[in-house]
Amino acid sequence: MTPFLETLPEPLPLPVDLDQAAGHRPAPLCLHWQEILAQRFSRNPHGLTKYAEECRRVLRMAERTLLQLAGAEEKDTGVLWCANGTAAMNLALRCFPFPREDSLLAMDAGGHHALTETARSLSRPLYPFLLDEGGSLPPNIPPHTALAAFSLVNNETGLLWDGNASLLPPGCPILLDACQAFGKHPLPWNISRVTMMVLSSRKVGGPATGAALLYRKSWKLKPWITGGGQQGGLLGGTVDVVNALLFTAAAQEACRHAQEVLPRITALNQRLREGLQTLGHGKWPLFSPPQASPYILYFAIPGYQGALVARLLAERHGILVGTGSACTAESGETSALLRAQGVPEDLARSALRVSFAQETTPDEVQAFLQALPQVLGDY
Repeated sequence: MTPFLETLPEPLPLPVDLDQAAGHRPAPLCLHWQEILAQRFSRNPHGLTKYAEECRRVLRMAERTLLQLAGAEEKDTGVLWCANGTAAMNLALRCFPFPREDSLLAMDAGGHHALTETARSLSRPLYPFLLDEGGSLPPNIPPHTALAAFSLVNNETGLLWDGNASLLPPGCPILLDACQAFGKHPLPWNISRVTMMVLSSRKVGGPATGAALLYRKSWKLKPWITGGGQQGGLLGGTVDVVNALLFTAAAQEACRHAQEVLPRITALNQRLREGLQTLGHGKWPLFSPPQASPYILYFAIPGYQGALVARLLAERHGILVGTGSACTAESGETSALLRAQGVPEDLARSALRVSFAQETTPDEVQAFLQALPQVLGDY
């Protein structure tokens, strides 16, 4: 071991991880295959040798597999490999060929900050909207909208879009954030004629640095990062072939088990809802509607700071939960979604998010329900 690695702190005990929407540990298959793939495919796939060609060949295999998992066809769909979901969302919004500088962008006001903050940075007219509690788009999106961008599964409440695009203006392109849905729910790529879709590696048990932007080739995206001509000249830089392969393998494994696991996750969500209703005597609001993705449950404990409760759960009981979107945890801001829904500031700061993975067990949910009243008692 090198001197640097010898100075790393002692490892913490493995937690009861109920913050899986933030990303979870790589799947066992990734840990097994990492060294094997790194030995074979760590060369630059954009070179001229037979070793580069081998890397390009397996990268194309990964693209075809990822498209199959998303229900997309290779002949009319492209794949851009990105560092993470935030980068992929930026790429989609900044590269989209808006017809005019004043073209309208309809944006999910409760979406991930990678969507909302990037949209606001484009200096173009915005139409913020929210899906209703049933997951439907609003009926009044302006007819001159050039792009509608929203989440398939909301990363805070788990609200699941119903897949009905008929309420959008005819022919309106769709950018869909599917990071929380991939490997858990079917993707409506062709059913709803989605134009661009963002997928995340770490949400399906793949490497933390990995994501993909799927796009219809009929829409000529504009280059974003130049300098080398990689990925069709749209996104310069060397593609990490090993991470792309591991991402695809983890996604395939998650998708293979998605339908058989869903009833068990639904039962866990119901058990958690009932437990919270009992602990809160029916007074703790649940922000996740009953028909939301069962992988996420967002609620509040009035009178308590959610961030402090989450910290105490981790420190004293080794249980991880979230307070909303992990990507905004350091900003100290309350949930943009809850603000848009008119939830008071003090109640929004009381919010906690519990989120599951396919591997989550009833014992982990029970451990949380037992630890929570102890933490509140010591608060």
